[in-house]
Amino acid sequence: MARDLVGAYPDGVWLVELAPLSEGTLLPQMVAGALRVKEQPSRPLIDTLVDYLRDKVMLLVVDNCEHLVAATARLADMLLDSCPRLRVLATSREALGIVGEMNWPVQSLSLPDPRQQPTVDELERYESVRLFMERAQYRNPAFILTTQNAQPVIEICIRVDGIPLAIELAAARVGLSVEQIAARLDDSLRLLTAGGRTATPRQQTLRGTMDWSYDLLSEREQLLFARLSVFAGGWTLEAVELVGVGDGIEEEDVLDLLLRLVDKSLVVAGATEEGRVRYRMLDPVRQYALDKLEERDEAEEARRRHAEIFRGLAEKTETEMRGPEQATWLDRLEADHDNLRGALSWTLERGGPELGLRLAVAFWWFWEARGYFDEGRRWLEQALAKGSRASAARAKGLDGVGWR
Repeated sequence: MARDLVGAYPDGVWLVELAPLSEGTLLPQMVAGALRVKEQPSRPLIDTLVDYLRDKVMLLVVDNCEHLVAATARLADMLLDSCPRLRVLATSREALGIVGEMNWPVQSLSLPDPRQQPTVDELERYESVRLFMERAQYRNPAFILTTQNAQPVIEICIRVDGIPLAIELAAARVGLSVEQIAARLDDSLRLLTAGGRTATPRQQTLRGTMDWSYDLLSEREQLLFARLSVFAGGWTLEAVELVGVGDGIEEEDVLDLLLRLVDKSLVVAGATEEGRVRYRMLDPVRQYALDKLEERDEAEEARRRHAEIFRGLAEKTETEMRGPEQATWLDRLEADHDNLRGALSWTLERGGPELGLRLAVAFWWFWEARGYFDEGRRWLEQALAKGSRASAARAKGLDGVGWR
């Protein structure tokens, strides 16, 4: 983009790379070095920069600001206030937060719809597929997209949520077949480790990129970030308020911490058709957060709280699913289907057979209404096989298994 804009700025487009810089106090020196502005004895460098830039029609590109966001904001504010024809393009995982700033979120690359069967020509319209093809052909010029390998390529792009770096690292593994790459993406942080030797360390592996971002979080942000990994497919604010509290995080702190993670591009916020806000993590980010949760030895407690959310939901479901709000409840449960699966799986393994059976029985009406007959039967059979005692829940479970 900067290269395309060179002709629009008579005094040029200049790049300042901040990734190697660790001290915000040295930011004026980095800018001066890029612009070839020399320091003057006994004079603040910022004054020298202002004098140099005051009448310039110039674009200053400041790249990778996230670890020095406060220092970058102060410097940009001072320069823009004194140099009316200067423009600053800053790249960062979060906004600088200064007057006049216009934010342009960079979304993941476009993805095919997994429910459709696009042709090879149709697939090449999607940015994620095009990037995978380009990078794969760098490694193996004979690689082409065919009807035979199209589905695994689609799966790869979707599994990494269209993240450009993750797609590039996956494409670098074309020594494997695309089917083998897709099958190994359950541990994408281990697989995606083949970046270029000349790239910065944090861009050579997906884990390196995540480490860079995680280390910039505060302790409480790190803690909530890790706990959010128990959610699959998204969550609501009410749900995270139950999972996120403890060890210095109060319920009233959760919203602020969650929004900070949104601002830092580690959590994605989106509105549903009903106008409710749901949050989610891109899948590789969630895998990394889950590793951090395991390192903290908090996974079992976080999963227990996650299951408790669905126990509370189960108490409402059996009555609400048969009432006038049935359609609303079906949509709500559909949105949380992956969460429900995760809660049931953990509960049946470690949370106790009675709770697992109660959850399976309560949500049987959802599976039946939405046509998930085989899945619903499977969960009920697993819950009944755990040997729960004779109870009303067991009777309902047996009734559900015999429904079809």
